[in-house]
Amino acid sequence: MSYITHFYLERGLEPVTSLLERYREELTPQELDQIQFVIVDDGSPLPEYTPPDLGLNVTWLKIIDNIPWNQGGARNLGALYAKSDNILLIDLDWRMGREGFRWMLKKRCCGRNIYKFPECGRKRGHSNLWFMSRGHFFRYFGYDEQFSGGHGGEDYFFFKLHQYSGSRIFYLPPKYCTYNRFKTGELVKESYHSLPRDHSRNDLIGQRVREGIEKYGFEGGHSRIFLNFRWKVVADYHRPIEYYRPRERRWWRWSWYLRWLFGGCG
Repeated sequence: MSYITHFYLERGLEPVTSLLERYREELTPQELDQIQFVIVDDGSPLPEYTPPDLGLNVTWLKIIDNIPWNQGGARNLGALYAKSDNILLIDLDWRMGREGFRWMLKKRCCGRNIYKFPECGRKRGHSNLWFMSRGHFFRYFGYDEQFSGGHGGEDYFFFKLHQYSGSRIFYLPPKYCTYNRFKTGELVKESYHSLPRDHSRNDLIGQRVREGIEKYGFEGGHSRIFLNFRWKVVADYHRPIEYYRPRERRWWRWSWYLRWLFGGCG
């Protein structure tokens, strides 16, 4: 699976590196062998840096153009570099629990199903946290980058476009909960950023998108703006695969006809 997160930081990389270090300590070598972490720096005003090699599979990208609130673009870029079809899209201020990782690693494919993880102690989780198929993500054009430049809206219309298009959205039980890193004390506001949260610009865009969906239906409303910026690969680290061995499936090639009849991953 590919774990995709993004950040805009003004005071160093500690919020990112501490999260990766925690995953390295909590997960087994066999589990870490199967996870690619895709980290997207969304134009942070930090001095030139080289991220540390923490012994994980990490693809670290940096968006060169500093577009305010370019979360949709950062997630589109992360999905582009994901090497698995099963992808987790998650904000930096949320941490996945170990049971959630175990469930995702056992999941063979998502297809048109999208899965939501609850917050620990609550029935629902963060609105912009998704576990889904990379292919299905791109089938509906990813996040709409016309929202980039202002705060809010891109996550809601990403959800509505998939809902209206027939994606099946499921909420997982509390066993697979996620943690808000501010509530756990892992992050403090001072370690993050000072971008203003003004919704006025994106509220107008959202109204236009809603009208496009209601008037034109299927695939309506989405601007098709995609990767509207420059970026570079900062680092690409790979851990030696010593522990995980995929299960042999010698019969898979011969069962193509069943997949042709019934679909699915096989």
